[in-house]
Amino acid sequence: MTKVTIKRFNPEVDKEAYYQSYDIDIQEGMTILELLAYIKDKIDATLTYRAFCRSAICGSCAMKINGRAQLACKIQAEDKIKNEQIIIEPLGNFPIVKDLVVDQEKSFEKLKQVKPWLEPDRKKVPRTDKSESLVSPEEFAMYDKQTDCILCMACYGSCNANEGNENYIGPFQLTKAFRFIQDSRDGMDIEGRLEVLKEDGIWDCVQCQMCLAACPKGIKPADDIQELRRISIDFGDESMGAKRATSWFKDVYTTGQIDKFNLPVNAKGDVKARENMEKEFRERGIPEERFEPKPFDGIEFMQKFIRKIEGEEI
Repeated sequence: MTKVTIKRFNPEVDKEAYYQSYDIDIQEGMTILELLAYIKDKIDATLTYRAFCRSAICGSCAMKINGRAQLACKIQAEDKIKNEQIIIEPLGNFPIVKDLVVDQEKSFEKLKQVKPWLEPDRKKVPRTDKSESLVSPEEFAMYDKQTDCILCMACYGSCNANEGNENYIGPFQLTKAFRFIQDSRDGMDIEGRLEVLKEDGIWDCVQCQMCLAACPKGIKPADDIQELRRISIDFGDESMGAKRATSWFKDVYTTGQIDKFNLPVNAKGDVKARENMEKEFRERGIPEERFEPKPFDGIEFMQKFIRKIEGEEI
């Protein structure tokens, strides 16, 4: 027998969430979703969860299984038994409607912010059905993987940036923005698309990579966000996040490390912050010659490697 522990909460009845356990004889081939269905049908009809297709397509059954956001219909229950127990919880970063069902409304509102639809460029997209809108394989490859997103919100529920900032746009939302910015058929102004991504968006991602681990389709929102940052800087982004990133790159290229002493000034012109840092350095007994980083030995090899990546050297 396996102890299946489920986090329960009914806001109409319960003052706080609690964990309830069920002893289940897990059968070979049973998925987590089938396990939940068995509990609801045979043991506790009050258990509430969300599911639909049972084929890892609709994304409805995303939840935390042993602490990791996954699709319940895709995961074999036997594979999740740890110390004769499975722990099932609702996705994080969402208000709970009941038990394993979360309120996704705010995340969809954030999705609307990034305008996740195609504004046809009439040079590429005909107004009639008498001709085709042609996209080359090379163009499609730029956003092919991103089209696999099923809006399961596993990445959103795992996102550390979202946990720390409820206004953060979110990983799958930014992947959707990247998908349409890369689409050669889109006629919307790229700078206009980028503008809504700057505040509580691309520069607030902490690159924890949790979205990569959570996505059941192998999409990498963190990588998409990095690309959006690059594109935004190429389009003249002068936000504090862009200045910080530019400053970091310059520091690493020049010395091999980040210049923390001058970062407040370089990123946001905050002279007072640097003065406070200087005071702290002196109080710690750090010699003045160590305030700013010095180039590492062999820095020229790293610089050559960076130039090669950027295509400046062959």
